[in-house]
Amino acid sequence: MEPVGPSPLSQVPLDGLRRAIDLYLGIAYPSGTIPEAVLKRLEKVGKTPDGGPIVALRLGNTRYPHMKLQVQPWSAGQGFLLSVNTHDQVLALDPNAPDALAFRTLQAENQRIKLAIEHAWDEAGLPTFLRYLRDYIANATPG
Repeated sequence: MEPVGPSPLSQVPLDGLRRAIDLYLGIAYPSGTIPEAVLKRLEKVGKTPDGGPIVALRLGNTRYPHMKLQVQPWSAGQGFLLSVNTHDQVLALDPNAPDALAFRTLQAENQRIKLAIEHAWDEAGLPTFLRYLRDYIANATPG
């Protein structure tokens, strides 16, 4: 087992992370009933191109337990970005499989939830890639 270094979450303002989680859970679990196991999950899911860790909370949604809130270091803005990873991309889904339509329906619903969560974060002023991109374009100086 490799030693665990400082969490990139230590760089995220706790109130921003709490707000992001509250918005995510409110959309992913509209009834307000959140499984106990969901509240216990934190994992490292990868690294950014410069080696910074991407951390994820596997919070799921009412139909799919594997969707994640991801936090990654970012050199601009607030120093981090939030994103939703639907975690439902299949390399080779057989379009003729009996459950292919059901799976595509699940993917479409996961995408709807992802967009709703990321939009809510953006509206709340939390750092998302689209917010960063919009701010970058707005502040770009014509060449």
